[in-house]
Amino acid sequence: MGERTDDTADGGDASINDPLLTTPVARLMALAMGTDVRVLDVPTARGAGLAGLVGLGSDEDGEPRPTIGLADDLDDDLRADVLAFGLAVLVGTPEILGESPDGVLGISRERLPQADNGPGNLAWHMVQTCGRESPSTTFQLMIIQTDR
Repeated sequence: MGERTDDTADGGDASINDPLLTTPVARLMALAMGTDVRVLDVPTARGAGLAGLVGLGSDEDGEPRPTIGLADDLDDDLRADVLAFGLAVLVGTPEILGESPDGVLGISRERLPQADNGPGNLAWHMVQTCGRESPSTTFQLMIIQTDR
């Protein structure tokens, strides 16, 4: 059997196994880009102690677009785990976003025990595939209270 090659010169999608994607964060960012998920940095001061946000934002035309915000002070390991968890929420349980009035949920900074199913488990498999061994990729989702 021959080796599989990914030829991106013909406009094909880049593989997360691209040798230029040397870190788990880079691989997960490529996955987010490939699935049209926008990833933004969120200033820590605005994140109210959160590791990140997950929800539906809007693109330039006002169309809904899945979005993950990551606190700008996360180290690479926590950044990879929170990004994977956000992707897993968007892919595996997007209906949970309906629990928030604005369709955006906060992701806690504190890790929960590793889940055996749900988005935490899916996130664990993602980070493993991207080359990271994590103690847990399960976090609490929270409705964000806004001052109105």
